[in-house]
Amino acid sequence: MERKEQTMTFYSPEVPKIKGDRKYQRPTLPTNKSESPQRLQQYVDQTYTYTRMFCGSLCGFSLLLLICTSPLSWVQFLVTNNGLELYAGLWTLCNHELCWSHTPKPPYYLQYSRAAFIVSVLTILTGLGFLFSSCRLTEGSVTPDLDLKLSMLNFMSAICLLLCLNLFLAQVDWHTMSAMESQFLWTYYLNWFSDILNTCAGIISFLIYLTAKSNPHNQSVRVIPQEKSRLGIDPVPKVLPAKAGSGKSEMKSPSVSGKRPPSTRL
Repeated sequence: MERKEQTMTFYSPEVPKIKGDRKYQRPTLPTNKSESPQRLQQYVDQTYTYTRMFCGSLCGFSLLLLICTSPLSWVQFLVTNNGLELYAGLWTLCNHELCWSHTPKPPYYLQYSRAAFIVSVLTILTGLGFLFSSCRLTEGSVTPDLDLKLSMLNFMSAICLLLCLNLFLAQVDWHTMSAMESQFLWTYYLNWFSDILNTCAGIISFLIYLTAKSNPHNQSVRVIPQEKSRLGIDPVPKVLPAKAGSGKSEMKSPSVSGKRPPSTRL
């Protein structure tokens, strides 16, 4: 017996071709150009997270400047009689009779300045602690109150550091009335730059708080997936068995109702 040859045909739908290549056909899938609400909210949360990290980097750099400049000299004294140069700072002494000592003396400008410096450093550390603890939480669980706390802590740190620098300036002016002349060093001005960084971090955190408060996170949004065809092949229709059974009964009912019992004639 001769064996018949079997041929198989494949369905190849018409799809757009790439320009310049006639043999290759690129399949196209339906895409939804409009972003889902969850995706947009994810982008917003990521923007808030990156901005908080930027504020944290400003505070960290400010703290690094304060720690590095605190053991150095902030001011240079020049004795008018013999031209002797002396150096002193917030936490350093020049070990000379003309310089100030650690013994508290009225009007206590130096002691108040040191206290304000310590409060400023502790406030920055507290804000960084809140920021690092929020990194362990998920993006949706971070509340806008965190940005308000960070903003208040940054402003408090900037105010305390500003008070520290002004009190140190008053200490220098009070100590050098007639016998010496003073000139501030670059380390003193770096503390002013650190104060500016804290102020900028506070402003950015407050703007994040206002933005997050005006656009609250909507957790009630749900997306219903839609079934679409790919490559010209329609999806398989879903028919419930109850509806299918009712359709069959509807098809049979006219035939049954059309039948009439045979009439018997005498």
